[in-house]
Amino acid sequence: MKDALDKDLDYLLGNIDKVHAKQKAKRQTRLSAPENQESLSKIKLNMTVAESVCKARKNAKLTQAQLAEKLHTRQSYIAEVEKGKRNITLESLENMAMACGKHVELRFV
Repeated sequence: MKDALDKDLDYLLGNIDKVHAKQKAKRQTRLSAPENQESLSKIKLNMTVAESVCKARKNAKLTQAQLAEKLHTRQSYIAEVEKGKRNITLESLENMAMACGKHVELRFV
């Protein structure tokens, strides 16, 4: 009985791996499609900002709540920025940087 169950499990796991591989290939195709490059660029920019804010805050040894207090905003707003879920103005970004003892440097590459 156990051998039959092991075979069934191996079969199911093999199918899951095949489905996963197909889904991954489809995602890669969609991500590399020219029509999606603008969206991907925006996502990458948001994530770069998010990572930079989080790193600056941690280097300043501030919690999200402490940074929010300095900026007269909510901790949840800081969390959303750090997750890349908020589009913020350059002014807000500079205010966050200054609260962490940093400044913003913008480059076009």
